[in-house]
Formats: sequence, structure tokens, C-alpha cells
Amino acid sequence: METFGVAIPRRDPLSGTGFRSRRRLGGGASSEVFEAEGPSGQVCAVKVLRAMHLDTRDAVRRLALEGEALAALDHPNLVRVLDAGVTLDGRPWFAMPKLLGETLRDRLDRAGAIPSAEACSLFLGLLGGLDAAHAAGIVHRDLKPANLFLVPRPKRLGGRGVALDRDRLVVLDFGIAKISGSSIEPSSGAYVLGTPRYLAPEQVLGGAIDARTDVYAAGLVLYEMLTGQSPFACRGVLELMRAQLDEKPGRVRARVRVGHELDHAVARAIEKSPARRWSSAAVFSAVIERAAVIERSRPAPSVRARSEEAAS
Repeated sequence: METFGVAIPRRDPLSGTGFRSRRRLGGGASSEVFEAEGPSGQVCAVKVLRAMHLDTRDAVRRLALEGEALAALDHPNLVRVLDAGVTLDGRPWFAMPKLLGETLRDRLDRAGAIPSAEACSLFLGLLGGLDAAHAAGIVHRDLKPANLFLVPRPKRLGGRGVALDRDRLVVLDFGIAKISGSSIEPSSGAYVLGTPRYLAPEQVLGGAIDARTDVYAAGLVLYEMLTGQSPFACRGVLELMRAQLDEKPGRVRARVRVGHELDHAVARAIEKSPARRWSSAAVFSAVIERAAVIERSRPAPSVRARSEEAAS
């Protein structure tokens, strides 16, 4: 921008944080995320409230609560808060490590379904992170592949010299999480909060939210990891919400070759009634651990079998 021939420097959106923005990574309705350089030169991701919401009391308090809640958690499968505060103009922010890798959404779009043993390994990380969050009174309620990040780690060799996957799955974006002890809810034009394709029925109905709500969404994520497809073929928002309430998804085993234990684990996680689901992320994790042992012992499908599954 120039006025009377004098260049006016653009103000850094992170002024007063001790971090210098490099580029915008993304954003939602009320906040933005920037790649930034920290005081010691480290590269971080900084989430900050949008300036337009500075006068929205609930939006200000919610972002501050999100940072406080995550700062109290220390788990390798949850995004970590390094620092937090307010900008010069009073907007809350918090800094996180800049992760290298890709989202689970990117991975599924790029490579399709994930082999069952590898999917179980990744999914156990998700459940471990959820269990830690739930123990702290935090329900994510917007779990989806786009909010799950895969961080590559060095591969290790298993039996017969086969490289075993060592990616670490990290749960991101607690922006609409339900935080115990807080009555603040994100601003919304309707009562439904979350992403329609992964909404639990109780979210659609505006009912009580608890850890089993995350179990349901996690079950849908695992279904997609194993099959490469959502169990709901419909695309419209209203169609998806009706499907969450009324449509019984087909079994995973009807689409890909997995053991009975893994198939049952997914089916129970996505029961419509919370009372019929796995009661917690910890219980779900124990079931997946047992199923993973079986999946690791199953012979890998032949190239022909994989082609037939893809065609179906």
C-alpha cells in the first residue's frame, strides 16, 4: 500500500507475540494459523484470533480456553502448546510446533485405503490422545481426517526385513471442543457443531455430548482408513445428517478383507445409540490392540486381490 508516494509497511498479524509471521497456513471462522519464526529462530505454527472477532467476547474467551486446555496436556498424539498470550491489540494466540508431514485426509486422497495392520497402529495413537484429552475433561467433537496429522518417523524393520510404519498421528484443532467447566460455546448459526460426515447422532439432535461422541467420529475415521470410503455415499449436508440418524452403515468386511474382531470394533464404535458404543477411548483402544495382533498375523493380500478389492 502506498500513500503520497510513501510505502506503509504491512503490520505483522502477530505483533506483540514475540513471533514473526512467515506465511498463512490456514484458518477457520474465528481464527487463523500462521507459520512463524520464534524468539530463538525456531519455526512454529501460531493460532490467533481474527481481528474482526476482537469484540466478540465468547470468541476471545474460547480461543484462550483452547490454548489453556491444550497447554495442560502432555501427550505425543496431541498438539502441544509452546507459548500463549495476547497480541498488541488484545487478540489471544498460542504457538505450537510446526509439524512436518501430511494430514490423514491428504494421505487417504493420495493413496487410498490403509492396510489394516498399519491403520490399527495409527489409530491406536488417535485413541491414546483422545483418552488423555477425555481424562482432562475435553471432548474434541470435530474429529475427521483433516484434523489428524501424520508425522513421519524413521522406519524400523520387522520380520523378513519388512519396513514397519512408524508415523505418529497427532490430533489437531480443538477449536470447537467441549471443555469441562466452561459454558462457552463457539458461535454458530445453528445448534449443530461439527462436520456433517463425522457427526454423532446426538450432535445432530443437539443432545448431550461426552467421550462416546468422539468414539463415534473415531469409528467413522477408522472405517474410512480401512476402506478408503465413507460409509455414507450421500453428499448433501441434510442427507448426511439424516444418514447419521437413520442409516445403518455396511460392515467393513463387506468392502475389504479384515478380521472379525476389527470389523466388530468398528461396527460397535458407530452404533447410533451412545449406550451401545465402546464406553471410552481406553476401552476402544484395548479392543483395537487385540484386533491389531490378528491383523499383523494375517497374510498380506496378493496384488490380484488388492486390485479386485479396489475395483469393488
